[in-house]
Amino acid sequence: MASGGSIFDKILWSKSGCRKRRPNQPKYSANSIMALDINRELEALKPSERLLDYYRSKIEKFDEEFEHLRKVLDSYQKVNQPTFLENERLRLSAEVVELRSALSDVNVFIYAERQQVTRHHAENERLQLDLLEAEKKIALLLSLSGLSETQLKVFLRDPRKMLIIKQKLPLQLKKLNQKLKENQIDNEDISEVELSLHSKVSSLEKQICDSEVSWAEERATLLEERSLATSEFKAQRVRDEGHMKLLMQRLDDANYHAYEATKDAVQKLKKLHSHEKLWLAERDHLLTVLASVQEKIPFVQQMNNIERSGSYTDLIQMKPQKNSCETKELRRENEMLQRELEESEEYRNMYESQCVRLEQEMCKLREQKEAAEEMFKERIQKQIQQNDLLRKQSERLDERRRTDVEGFHSDIRLIKDSMKTLVHQIYKITIALTEMEYVPPDFDAMTEIQAVSSLARTVQKSINDAKRKIIRLDHLIDEKD
Repeated sequence: MASGGSIFDKILWSKSGCRKRRPNQPKYSANSIMALDINRELEALKPSERLLDYYRSKIEKFDEEFEHLRKVLDSYQKVNQPTFLENERLRLSAEVVELRSALSDVNVFIYAERQQVTRHHAENERLQLDLLEAEKKIALLLSLSGLSETQLKVFLRDPRKMLIIKQKLPLQLKKLNQKLKENQIDNEDISEVELSLHSKVSSLEKQICDSEVSWAEERATLLEERSLATSEFKAQRVRDEGHMKLLMQRLDDANYHAYEATKDAVQKLKKLHSHEKLWLAERDHLLTVLASVQEKIPFVQQMNNIERSGSYTDLIQMKPQKNSCETKELRRENEMLQRELEESEEYRNMYESQCVRLEQEMCKLREQKEAAEEMFKERIQKQIQQNDLLRKQSERLDERRRTDVEGFHSDIRLIKDSMKTLVHQIYKITIALTEMEYVPPDFDAMTEIQAVSSLARTVQKSINDAKRKIIRLDHLIDEKD
C-alpha cells in the first residue's frame, strides 16, 4: 500500500511538475505559501486513469471482503439458531408420563372390575342353585301334602308365631305312604343329584368361559400396551437420535467456523506484520535519502531563516535549488507514509478487536458444547430410568399373570377332587342298591348313573382341554416375552 501510494503520488507530481511562483504575490508566511502551492497543484491536476483504476480495484476488493464477512456472519447465525423449543419438549414429555400413569391406573381398575364381575357371576350361580333346591323342596312338600299349586296359598307374616299342625292318618295309609315315599325319594334323590351336578357343572363351565374371555381380553390389552410402549420408545429414540445428529452437525459447523476464523485472524496478523516490516524498511530508506539530501543541500536552513524573518523578499532572493522538487516530493511521500501508517494502525486495532470477538464467540461455542453434552447425559439418564420403570411394570404384570394361572390351576384341581368324590359316592350308592335283596334292580337308575358317569367324563375331558389351552397360552406368552 505504501509503495503503491508513493508511485501514484509520483505520477501526479510528475504531470504537474514544479511550477515557478510569480514575483507579484502578496507577502505571506512560508507555511501559508506552501499550503497555497499544494492546493493549487492539486486543483491543477488532471484525473489519472491509473489512479482511478487503482481505487476502483480497492473498492471492489473491499466489497468482496464485506460479502465474505457477511457470509461468515450468516453461517455463525445459523449455527447459533436453536434446534427446538426446550420448554415445549419438556411439557410434552411430562404429558406423556402422566398419560402412561393414567393408562396403567385405568388398566388396574378394569382388572379389579373384571374380578368383581366374576365374583358377582359366581354369587348369582350360587343363588340360582339355592333357588333350585328351594323349588325342589317346595315341590316335595306339595307332593306330600297332596295339594296342587292352584289350591295352595301361603301367607307368611311372622314365622315365629306360626304353628305347624301335624296331620293324623290311619295306620294303613301311613304304611302305604311310607312305601311310596321310599320309592319316590330314591328316584327323586337320583334326579336331584343329577340336576344339581348338571347345574354345578354348567355354572363351572360358565365361570371357566368367563374367566377365559376375561383373561384373553386382559392378555390382549397387555400385549397392546407393550406394543404401544415399544413403539413410543422407538419413536422417542428416533427423535433423540435425529436431535443428536443435528447437534453434532451444529457442533462440527461451529468448530469449522472457529477454525476458519482463527486461521483468517492468523493470516491477517501475519500479513500485517509483513506490511509493517515493509513499511519500516521503506521508512528507513526514505530517512537515509532525506539525510543525504539535507547534507548536500542547505535548503532547510534557508527555509528556517525565512520562517524566522517572515519576509517574501528573502524567499524571492533565494536561489533556486536543483533538488527543491525532490525534497517536496519526499515530504509528500513522508506525509503519505504517515497517513498509511495511521491507517495500518487502525486496521491493526480493528483486526485485534475482531480476534477478541472471535475468541469470545469460540468460548461461547465451547460453553454451548459443554451444556449440550450435559443435557445429553441427563436425557440418557432419564431414558435409563424410564426403561427401568417399564421393566418393573412388565415384571409386575408377569407376576400377576402367574398368580392368575396358579389360581386357575387350583380351581381346576378342586373341581377334579370334587368330581372324584362325587363319582365315589355314586359308586357307593350303586353298590348299596345292588346289595339290597328285597329291592329289585332298577334299570332306569342304572342308566341314569351311566349317564351321570358319562357326563362326568365329558366334564373331565372339557377340564383337561381347558387346562391344555391354558398351558399352551402360557407357553406362547413365555415365547413372546
